[in-house]
Amino acid sequence: METRWNMKSKEKKEYPWINPIGGYGDMLMLSGVLKLVVDKNPENRFNLVRRTNYGTFLDNHPAIASIGYPSKNARMVRSDYWSMEPLGPGSQRAFQILARSFGLQTPVEETLYVPFKIPDDPLLWKILPENQKTVLIAPASDSPRKMMNPIIWDQVTEMLKGDGIFVVQAGRTRDIHIRPAYSLLGLTTPKQLLGLLGKVHGVVTVDNFIMHASHYTGTPTIVLWGATNNQVYGYQGQTHIQMPKACGLSEFDDCMAPSKNKETFLYPTPCPHKERHCLDQMRPDVLYNSIRLLLGN
Repeated sequence: METRWNMKSKEKKEYPWINPIGGYGDMLMLSGVLKLVVDKNPENRFNLVRRTNYGTFLDNHPAIASIGYPSKNARMVRSDYWSMEPLGPGSQRAFQILARSFGLQTPVEETLYVPFKIPDDPLLWKILPENQKTVLIAPASDSPRKMMNPIIWDQVTEMLKGDGIFVVQAGRTRDIHIRPAYSLLGLTTPKQLLGLLGKVHGVVTVDNFIMHASHYTGTPTIVLWGATNNQVYGYQGQTHIQMPKACGLSEFDDCMAPSKNKETFLYPTPCPHKERHCLDQMRPDVLYNSIRLLLGN
């Protein structure tokens, strides 16, 4: 049976197992929380269930004793913070709930962590013009409900290019290419992407991995919010544009919450309200002006 981690219950050298669940952004949060745990007491260590996609963030982590496959009776630790407590602002933020699940007394500083040095990649950096402002856009998410109409992205990108601003798009191969942007879709590893975020002047993204990654790198960032709320998942220092919901849900009640989304059936589906979808109400000129302000113009 999976339970929350209780530091007092740890037996010597019999480390509990973490089965990582979620996306890359969740892994960045998990990595940060585990670093806080091991900083508090180096003896508080864990084994990690091997999952192909998550090694980047947890290999060689100081809190991870080993990565492999647990025995039938192994003690398991949950990391699905969204199912533990009601999500909300303040003490109910995702990071704070995850921290409590590992026995930390909250509030804690929401510091992210990666167990590696960000690599230098001169060939990748060469795509960035030396004497030109550069903005990285990340329009995609695993959930269509967190995404904005590509036409709006196209319009804003054209406006930025007209001002001489270089726009590069990062994401996965299957993501929709915003045509005016220089495409790096499918061409960067998470490590390379972290390095790239440290080289650009600004980031514009939705609620996805790059939102978390830009907080780690300290890159000036605009985050676009609709179905989810910046006070639950976003970070201080970022510029948050929260679009109002047209579906009647309250401010901190999203359409993908566990109470409405058992077995995550709704997460990969588009908003049923079609043209009333919250992020599609974004005005291109408002977003453009916000980006110019972010760049100091």
